[in-house]
Amino acid sequence: MNAGFLAEDRALLQRCLPGLDGQLAAAGLDRLERPGSPAIEWFRRSGAPALFVPEEYAGLGLGLREGLRVQRALASRAPSLAVATTMHHFSVASLTGWDRQEAGMEWLLAEAVARNTMLIASGAAEGRPGSGILRPAMSARPVEGGALVTGSKKPCSLSRSMDLLFATVRIERPEGERCAVAVIPADSPGLSTRPFWRSDVLTGAESDELVLSDVFVPHRLISDIGPVGTTSDALRRSLVWFEVLIAASYVGMAAALVERAVGTKRSGASSLAAMAVAVEGATYALEGVAARLETTAEPAAVLGPALVARFAAQEAVVTAAATAVEALGGGAFIGDPDVAYLYAAVRCLTFHPPSRTGAEAALVGHLRGEAVHME
Repeated sequence: MNAGFLAEDRALLQRCLPGLDGQLAAAGLDRLERPGSPAIEWFRRSGAPALFVPEEYAGLGLGLREGLRVQRALASRAPSLAVATTMHHFSVASLTGWDRQEAGMEWLLAEAVARNTMLIASGAAEGRPGSGILRPAMSARPVEGGALVTGSKKPCSLSRSMDLLFATVRIERPEGERCAVAVIPADSPGLSTRPFWRSDVLTGAESDELVLSDVFVPHRLISDIGPVGTTSDALRRSLVWFEVLIAASYVGMAAALVERAVGTKRSGASSLAAMAVAVEGATYALEGVAARLETTAEPAAVLGPALVARFAAQEAVVTAAATAVEALGGGAFIGDPDVAYLYAAVRCLTFHPPSRTGAEAALVGHLRGEAVHME
């Protein structure tokens, strides 16, 4: 393999989470990309759940720009791990996005996640037509001391390894139906897991169905977002994090194929240049979005660019993967199962919310200079 390509990303991963890259590389895709993969537990033991928790709350304090590079490195070794942990990072970004003067419990939870290396599954980005993070399918019925949450989330990554579930719910209030966030311990009575993921691709992400049947959540673990369909700067910020990190994960999968192509004499300069433009161009675009988020007080202004960069990456990874596989040749495709696996995996970015069809209005609004609203 070429020592230069991905070396910087893996060096950053080693500095942040010593030993994890070596573990993943030694295990290989055949062991990591299947049910019962050890990757998620290795991720937990490395302290990675604290990556994006600020240092003052016992976290590692990584920013989004460095974080997407770490995610790219992880995905090049273990695609399922990168996809699954993006959901954890999205949940952490949501918890830490609230104004510190207005939210106390969220920061206590973030500190608990860091100190106890807890994993958070996301029940926020809905996968059903007509639903979304601000129009959730799960409902909450107010009762004394809290609310009873009912519904399901499928697929839900980290479904079997999670310690907490971060879920958006619809809840009735005297002023009307509201959208709220509920943080639910994995051992809560009424919460169960059912098999759902039947594909062999990304099966290590534990993307099964979570079922909630009158799960009690105390008031202190429920945070109001606003009327159903409305949003906030905190949620816009976490949505930018999600789009950047999930796109970076798939760029990392494509980069694993490019790395193989760089290391073979079959690859010509024209093919390698095309791969560089696709993979590195997508990465630089995502870094630009991350940099904008770090310097603006208005996350709404970054959501449009984040969607543009995500869909650009979605096209780039398919192009780069196809070019790399062609450069590697039929012998590699037939003789190395990893090549065929990565080639299939990179195409799954299209299935993460929002779909391009669902985002069309937002993208057109962005081109017209309008504020971007996502549901």
